[in-house]
Amino acid sequence: MNDERIYKVSELNRAAKRLLEEGIGAIWLRGEVSNLRRAASGHLYFTLKDESSEISAVRFRGRTDLLPTPPLSDGMEVLAFGRLTIYAPRGRYQFVASIIQPAGLGALQAEFERLKRKLNSEGLFSPEHKRPLPQFPERIGVITSPTGAAVRDIISVISRRWPLAEIYLFPSQVQGEQAPEEIISGIEAAQRFSTTVARLDLLIVGRGGGSIEDLAPFNDERVARAAFKCEVPIISAVGHEIDFTIIDFVADRRAPTPSAAAELAVPNRTEIAASVAEAVARALRGINQRLERSSRLLESTLRGYIFRIPIRRLETAAQGLDLRLAGLGRATREAYLRRARRLELLSERLRLVDPRLPLARGYSITRKRGETRPLTSAEGVGIGDVLETIVEDGRIISEAKEVTVEDR
Repeated sequence: MNDERIYKVSELNRAAKRLLEEGIGAIWLRGEVSNLRRAASGHLYFTLKDESSEISAVRFRGRTDLLPTPPLSDGMEVLAFGRLTIYAPRGRYQFVASIIQPAGLGALQAEFERLKRKLNSEGLFSPEHKRPLPQFPERIGVITSPTGAAVRDIISVISRRWPLAEIYLFPSQVQGEQAPEEIISGIEAAQRFSTTVARLDLLIVGRGGGSIEDLAPFNDERVARAAFKCEVPIISAVGHEIDFTIIDFVADRRAPTPSAAAELAVPNRTEIAASVAEAVARALRGINQRLERSSRLLESTLRGYIFRIPIRRLETAAQGLDLRLAGLGRATREAYLRRARRLELLSERLRLVDPRLPLARGYSITRKRGETRPLTSAEGVGIGDVLETIVEDGRIISEAKEVTVEDR
């Protein structure tokens, strides 16, 4: 007794706490929530239990802010990640949880929401990545189980609505652990087929309805990324109207069921034929209406004056032509007379300014020989100058013997 160490209570609790925290470390713990209580500080206190045991648990507020915790309630089965410890002041053994998520179906839903947020943040759901579907597809790939009802529905609907389309099946499991790998292989095989054999216009990826566990392969992140990378437009068709899977958000279009996917993929032959017939009928109605308008216009024209008594029209035209020819003749004569009178006036003016006219009346023009300017004064003439006198019918050469200048 004297050699054995005596612990204080606080020492014992600290030693036990250290053993628990270092010996077990972080673990996942599954249990049912009971005695749930939220303290004024925001911390969550509760008990995790199974059919034969229980443990106190706490989730501190600070960690809750960083990792959102789904709403908890008594009786809810959860998976909690954290460490075992001892609250030393009271020597209470407890589990400190850092992550809490629903167990079972709740866990799948939580994982679905987590992956959905992740892929959305990366842009895999962005509208700009959505490609339009071809209006008249010639070749359609289908990735689904070869023995399921989905493939029969798809083939039936496409064959009925648009038999011109060729269907290529890329078989895959759509349920179970191997399903994600086979779906990815199917997408990759369809991509290779489209590149090397014959171009596929679109792909339908899906299956019929089932539980959330059955549809889980279509919530696989690898499947979502393979669909996003596929160069062929994809229609997802998983489950029923109320079922949404991750591939629905990645696909170019989502159909609520495989049959709806087939209807979305191809046009309806009957509706197309009806549209063509309607278009032809509309065109024929337009042609007939134009013919009727043209016929009425022709009949109205034929009933006109010119078509009823055509010779009168010719007579009127001939009379008009005569009047125009007469007017043209008068205008020509008047123009000729105006020009003749002007020519006569100009000739008279020219005659009056003719320098030879004074010569005929006895006048003459005298200038020094070799000069062109006529003499108008005797002052410019010297004794002995040779003079040239021009009369009406010739010229006279003389020499100045005497020059007398008279006063004026």
